[in-house]
Amino acid sequence: MDQITKVKKFKKINPNEYCGLLYDQKEIDEIVRVLLHKKIFRYATRKISTTDQFENQVKKYMKVDYALGLNNGTSALKTALYAVGVKKGDRVLISAVTFIATAAAVISLGATPIPIDFDFTTGMNLDDLKKEVEKGCKAIIPVHLQGRTFNLEPILSLAKDHKIIVIEDACQAFASKLGNKCAGTFADIGVFSFQQYKQVSVGEGGMLVTNNEEYYRIAGRYSDHGMVRESMSWDDDKAMIGDNYRMSNLQAAILKIQMKKIKKVIRSQIKNRKYVLSKIDKRKITCLISSPDISGETGMNIFLLLRSKEDADQAIAHARNKNIELRKLWDRPYYLHGVFQKAKLTPKFLGRDNCLVAEDISQRLISISIPPTLDEKRLNRIAREIRQLQKLKYIQ
Repeated sequence: MDQITKVKKFKKINPNEYCGLLYDQKEIDEIVRVLLHKKIFRYATRKISTTDQFENQVKKYMKVDYALGLNNGTSALKTALYAVGVKKGDRVLISAVTFIATAAAVISLGATPIPIDFDFTTGMNLDDLKKEVEKGCKAIIPVHLQGRTFNLEPILSLAKDHKIIVIEDACQAFASKLGNKCAGTFADIGVFSFQQYKQVSVGEGGMLVTNNEEYYRIAGRYSDHGMVRESMSWDDDKAMIGDNYRMSNLQAAILKIQMKKIKKVIRSQIKNRKYVLSKIDKRKITCLISSPDISGETGMNIFLLLRSKEDADQAIAHARNKNIELRKLWDRPYYLHGVFQKAKLTPKFLGRDNCLVAEDISQRLISISIPPTLDEKRLNRIAREIRQLQKLKYIQ
C-alpha cells in the first residue's frame, strides 16, 4: 500500500492534539489487518483479539492487574461507578474543575454529584472534602488535568478511614505520573479517554484499570449487556441488566500503534516545552502552574494563571490574531451550565456553598498546547508571543 498519510499542516501552530497527529502507515496497516481478518467485534473469535492485545499493552505499561477497553471515557466512568456499587440516591464527591462527563456519569446512575472546590496540589480542597465526607458518600472522584497527576495521598487516606471508594478520572492524564506510578493507578479504579484531543487518540475510546478482580469482573459484565461472557448467558446468577460499552477491534488497532509511540511523543513534548520555556525569562513569570511532580508531566501544554478574567480574555484574543492557540481549560465549573440549574444540581440546591476557587481560576487559567509535531520555528513563535504578552502585562 502506498504511503497516504502526512502530518497535517495547521494554521494554528499548536493545535490541541497530540499522539493523534502522528497517525501514519503503521495505523493504516493495522486497521487493514483487522479488516482482512474480518473480525471487528472483539468477541468474534476465541483467539486473543486486537482489543485483548491493547489491554495487555496497557496492563504492562501501567503495571496493573486488569484493564478493560471501552468505547469512550464517559462509558468508562459510568462502568467504574456501577462496578463499585454506586446506585440511585448515593452521594458522589467530584472535583468542581472537570469536564461535564464526570458529573453526568454520576447522574446517569441516579446518584448525586457533589462538587468539591479545587486545589492545585491535590485537585480537591481537603477542608471542603472532609466536610462533605462527614455527611456521607459512596465514592470520591478526583480529576487529573491535562497530563498532570495530582497528589492523591491525603484523599486516599481520608477515603480509607471512612471506607469510601476512590475512582480516578484520569481521562486527560494518560501516561502522566507522580513518582513512578501512572495516573489512574493510585485509587480503587482509574479511567481514561482516548478521544481526539487526548494524549493517545482514536477519535473515541476509553479504558478502565484496576487491581481489584471483583470490580473488573462486574465492569466487564456491565459493559457487555450484563452477560456472563464465559457462559454466554443471562441466566447465570452473576448476569445483570447492563449497557453496551464495548471497544471494537478497529479502535484497538489504532490504539495498539499509538501505545508504541507514546514514550517518543512524551519525550518530544517535554523537549518542546523546555525549549519554549528556555526562550523566556521565567524569573519574570510568577503565574506558571505545574503539578506536584513536574518530572511526571507529559509536557502536553503550559499552564498560566493570569491575574484576571480580562487579562485571560485579552491574552487569548492577542494570540489568536497570531494564529497561536491559547485557551481556557473550561470557562466555568461544570455545575454552572444551565442543565444543572434545571436539574437542581447546583451547590445552592445541594445545600452547600459554591466552589469559589474553581469559579475564579476557571476564568483565569489558560493553556498553551505543546504537541509533539512543532518544529523550532513554531516553538520560537510561541516563545515570542509569550514575551509579547509579558510586555503587555497580561502575563506576569
